[in-house]
Amino acid sequence: MTTIPDFDTIAKAHGHICPGIALGYKIAVIAAAWAGTEREITVLSHTQRCPLDALRYIFDLNRHPDRLIIENTNTGSYVLEKPDGSKLFIDEVPDTKLTSEELHRLKVRAAAKTATPDESDRLQEIRLEMVKIMLATPNEQLFTVREEQ
Repeated sequence: MTTIPDFDTIAKAHGHICPGIALGYKIAVIAAAWAGTEREITVLSHTQRCPLDALRYIFDLNRHPDRLIIENTNTGSYVLEKPDGSKLFIDEVPDTKLTSEELHRLKVRAAAKTATPDESDRLQEIRLEMVKIMLATPNEQLFTVREEQ
């Protein structure tokens, strides 16, 4: 089976801990189980958002960019394909993105480099809490999965 590192390894490769990489981790675990021992997986992603980085890591797509196709429609849809043509479709359930007004406000301030140390700490607190929620939420509430031969 495709090796699945722990969540912290994926988050470190992503560059930060956030709900998006938590969702991506859950998607990558499902994808890796489907891939089994096959390493030559091609991924079609309809987003460049955080969840994609987990698939990039699991299937080594940064070193094999020819196996990654991005059609940025900003929807959380992924199609994985094995060399034999079998496919796995993973689609995020609409409106599952965890956010809040406070999180949005703090992210804007952090991006503008105007966040105070207390605001930066609060931003990290919120992100960690949302990551816990995302990881604890059952997969079927977050995304649908179907296979096609």
